[in-house]
Amino acid sequence: MKPFTYVVPKSLADASDEAKKPNTLVKGAGVDLIDRMKERLQTPERIVNLLPLKDELAGIAVEADGELRIGALTTLSQLEQHEALAAPALAGLRESATATASPQIRNRATVAGNILQFTRCWYVRSEAFRCLHGGRGPTCLAMTGENRYHAVLGWLDCVRVHPSNLAPPLLALDAEYTTKLGEQIRRRKFTDLFPAEPKAQNAEHTLEVGEIVTAIHVPKPAAGTRTAYCESREKATFDWATTACAVKVVLAGGKITAANLVLGAVAPVPLPRPKAAAMLVGQTPSDTLFQKVAEAAYAGASPLAHNDYKLTVGKAVVREALAQATR
Repeated sequence: MKPFTYVVPKSLADASDEAKKPNTLVKGAGVDLIDRMKERLQTPERIVNLLPLKDELAGIAVEADGELRIGALTTLSQLEQHEALAAPALAGLRESATATASPQIRNRATVAGNILQFTRCWYVRSEAFRCLHGGRGPTCLAMTGENRYHAVLGWLDCVRVHPSNLAPPLLALDAEYTTKLGEQIRRRKFTDLFPAEPKAQNAEHTLEVGEIVTAIHVPKPAAGTRTAYCESREKATFDWATTACAVKVVLAGGKITAANLVLGAVAPVPLPRPKAAAMLVGQTPSDTLFQKVAEAAYAGASPLAHNDYKLTVGKAVVREALAQATR
């Protein structure tokens, strides 16, 4: 690891000013960043530590209009244990936090850090390889190499997958996020946080240099809203998802009146599947319906040499998420 200057800001404004300086990185817990620095994949001259700003950037609150506000430095443990997430309408978000890593990491890792983490592709994370996404080579090595955990949907010239557990349910919940860049504070739809075209040259997110996520906002759920999050993994705990699905349904009179469905761990970005979700609307929940929706969710998939299992397992995960949300 190369030497760097460690910056401890006194305020969010101070942090924002420091973050704009050349070759500077911003960190919360730094769980992912330290790994990349050890491999010398990133060699910043300066690191701005946001953790002293927990009074400004952490915590969960229900606003007067029913909106849920989640501070960027809120830990995953705080998220999974907060009483505001006990209702069925937010069960998917709670479950995604609970499924992440281990209790020790959840006590440290932050909401923003989970959402903005770098891909787990072993080619881009190793200095030994020269891959396209890392900007060190001419091609995506995983396309023809070891690709058991890589993308089966939504990829163009790079088959990395987005590793965030929280991103799929937040997309399903129509969340928004707030950022600070210098004097500018912006609030945008959560979909804007991810590149529309996940090319190798694009980062996992669309934040500008020095832009800091300050909060996530989840609108008040409509009456009858239920959510669920399910994933597959090779180990029961402390492992990365191989497939994931977050769903939101609104139930009225025994029928589904609105729905969202988002896949995780199978594409370079968390992947909404609106056509599959539309098949649920106006229907009575049933195993037969869920099977059809699961097939539609993986329509157009392009598995690689070693990961076609993701189609079978992923469809089962979709069915289970829908079953949990409608019980």
